[in-house]
Amino acid sequence: MRRALPVAITLVTAVTLIVTAAACNSSNPSAPDNPGGGDPGATITIMANANNTFSPANVTINAGDTVTFRNNGGNHNVAADNGSFRCANGCDGQGGNGNPSTASWSFTITFGEAGVVTYNCEVHVGLGMRGTITVQ
Repeated sequence: MRRALPVAITLVTAVTLIVTAAACNSSNPSAPDNPGGGDPGATITIMANANNTFSPANVTINAGDTVTFRNNGGNHNVAADNGSFRCANGCDGQGGNGNPSTASWSFTITFGEAGVVTYNCEVHVGLGMRGTITVQ
């Protein structure tokens, strides 16, 4: 039993070092507006808020990542400025309805190619309710 304790402590120390090294190796750990940029296939959530903002509004992700938009209160939708999506209770052209809605809607989009997509809430774009998704 005396030998088991040092082995267990060594194992815990090794796991802690590996987890710490992985956390320190992130692409940009200090950017508060950059929750993406992790492993491809990650999902980032952007909230449409009752105060007519998106949170976070600007994100950087990897190609292959997905973004889930959720209505967190208010009459909102999300429309890409380039026309690639317009969604709320589902998405136009995909069996859904992208008209602004007060419902508690959510939808997820996968971004497969590098580029920049700007988006807005059609009802509140004049109030600055817009954002940018940068795909690396």
